Amino acid sequence: MSNTVREQDLGPLSPLAAEILLADRYQIERFLEFKNSSNLYRAIDRATGLVVIIKEKTDAPPRASRLPKSEWSDKVADNPWQNEFLILRSVSYPTVVKAIDVFKENGRAYLVIEQLEGRDLAYLLRNEVSVSVQQSIDWMVQLCQSVGQLHRRQILHLDLQPRYIVVTPDGQRVRLTGFHRAAIVPAEGPFDVSPGYSAPEQHGLLGGQVDERTDIYALGAIWHYLLTGNSPDTYWNNEETRFNFPDVSAFRPTIHPQVERLIRKMLEVDPNERFGSIQELKGQLLTLVNNPIRRVGHCSDVGMYRAGNEDSLAVFELNFTTQSNHSGLGLYVVADGMGGVNAGEIASALSVDEVTSYVQQALTSLGESLEDPASEIRAALQQAIKNANTRIYETGRYNSELTGMGTTLTAGLIFGQNVFIGHVGDSRAYIINREGIEKISRDHSLVGRLVEIGQITLEEAAVHPQRNLIYRSLGSYPNVEVDIYQRPLKIGDWLLLCSDGLTGHLSDEELHETVMGSRDPLLAAQQLVNQANQRGGEDNITVILVHLAEYM
Repeated sequence: MSNTVREQDLGPLSPLAAEILLADRYQIERFLEFKNSSNLYRAIDRATGLVVIIKEKTDAPPRASRLPKSEWSDKVADNPWQNEFLILRSVSYPTVVKAIDVFKENGRAYLVIEQLEGRDLAYLLRNEVSVSVQQSIDWMVQLCQSVGQLHRRQILHLDLQPRYIVVTPDGQRVRLTGFHRAAIVPAEGPFDVSPGYSAPEQHGLLGGQVDERTDIYALGAIWHYLLTGNSPDTYWNNEETRFNFPDVSAFRPTIHPQVERLIRKMLEVDPNERFGSIQELKGQLLTLVNNPIRRVGHCSDVGMYRAGNEDSLAVFELNFTTQSNHSGLGLYVVADGMGGVNAGEIASALSVDEVTSYVQQALTSLGESLEDPASEIRAALQQAIKNANTRIYETGRYNSELTGMGTTLTAGLIFGQNVFIGHVGDSRAYIINREGIEKISRDHSLVGRLVEIGQITLEEAAVHPQRNLIYRSLGSYPNVEVDIYQRPLKIGDWLLLCSDGLTGHLSDEELHETVMGSRDPLLAAQQLVNQANQRGGEDNITVILVHLAEYM
């Protein structure tokens, strides 16, 4: 190992007492801690009334400026905080701490920054707060956005670690602080280091040249800690693991291989083997975010009274893998046939076959780069259902035994974190999550219309003598109007597609309770069918459930 330079420890300064006023503006509330050779205080900015954090050092000569030669760099000699202050003032981004003021008073130098609400990540990890894989991915994307703002301005953080990452009270956002080592590219060593988080080049290895990839290594160490619960500095005393972290899968055997692959690449000893830029890393993370795991369950049953099952369903998964990049779509279709057992069964089967065949052929290009994939999907889904209508109508027209056959059809196509619904008839599409249940599709039925205009209630619709009368279906006429809907999805959401044999017996509230009470889509689908049969099972019952699951 080559020699490394550590942060100079000037020794604790005597903390200031509460109520002291600094710069005629900042009133000290209390001393917080001695950290990185500095006293930290909580104070009130009397000019704004806001709570701020004040960092205090002795007015000792600072190290050489890490800024390129300019008017700014000339100011660094005036105050040991000037380097950090000017770097922070050059970055204006919501997830990066804001610098408010810098000044000297009574032989001490001060930096004033905003107080970040929440707890730092080190505190949460020390207290064994559980972090899911999905939550860790979300935080890593946000950190890439923050660090990316620095890198665009040729600024390196050079001390990314959990104590400089603040998690908001709701756990949804992370903010970045700790800029005491930040430097402008090209930065010259020797560099201060944090064992376990600092890349080999910060320790003077591999030529000692730091750049964007140095911060990427630190992010990899943080992510490894989040998923294993082992602080990176625990590997430091072992020569074998010092720069060779154990696989995450040794701690989480079911971790998604894509997550493992990304962390390994971030932690490569040789910077040339890491991601070349923070934007490249962010792109890989977004591939995970935009292609959530889809877990599917389905069930179709004849019910308690019908002689045969005229419902049809399809579950179609189309996945693309190109150079380790994964994308794909899921197409899910429910159709409820009409016109007698044989005719209805044929109509629903024809519709499902036509929709899945056309979508597969039309959307294979989604595996490539498209300017507007949403537009392509909406158009393909609409045309597929129109083609199904034509096929059913023409089949019935030239076959007297099938004359008058028809079917409802509700199709859901998930691409990334969006679902596109194509709909004709009174089968239904719902999105279900912790917040509640949303009925996406509109019933093309008489009672549905009466409910819409306020003539009857939902309770009255459930027992209305004409509740099975629909005014729009596939196969009844040469042309059909197709409703197309688009909704965003998030991790944890469920998509429910079903025929009216289910919704004729279960309320929306009951659907929500059953789905949210289950973790297995197949078992939930079977439970819903059983519940409908227990209520009478007067019609065929078909259910498809798709769950956007977390990466495990």
